[in-house]
Amino acid sequence: MKTRTASRVAAIAAAVCAAGCFSVKTESEIKPIHITMDVNLKVDKALEKAFADETKPQPQGSYKEVKAMMDRKAAGLTSLGFLEARDGATDDDKMLIAEENIKRRKRFEDIAKESGVSMEAVQRRHAAKIRERIPAGSGVWYQNDAGEWLKK
Repeated sequence: MKTRTASRVAAIAAAVCAAGCFSVKTESEIKPIHITMDVNLKVDKALEKAFADETKPQPQGSYKEVKAMMDRKAAGLTSLGFLEARDGATDDDKMLIAEENIKRRKRFEDIAKESGVSMEAVQRRHAAKIRERIPAGSGVWYQNDAGEWLKK
């Protein structure tokens, strides 16, 4: 019996010693936390400020002409917020589109610089806001984010 007890004690001691030889290493990595700010709000405010003339009851500049051209389906809104000539656009329409796109590009650049976001983000946000304001059933051409031309 003493040999059994001694062998059990020896086995337990060997197990404890063997367990002591195993080491468990745990590593943890501390990663920085990145806070993502929703830039849409910031861009929206800058867009509203820059394009305020388009939302006033009595629009200034070429807004009325652009709207009339879009209502005639001679121009459509691209996914990047620019105008594009459609079938039936006259030479005068094309000149107005070019002039308006130059103004828009400048506004987009200013907003992007002021907001600290990419110009494309500003353009896409502006195009989305305009698409929301196009009345359903108006037949106005617009380009979705995938680049497909649709009528509203």
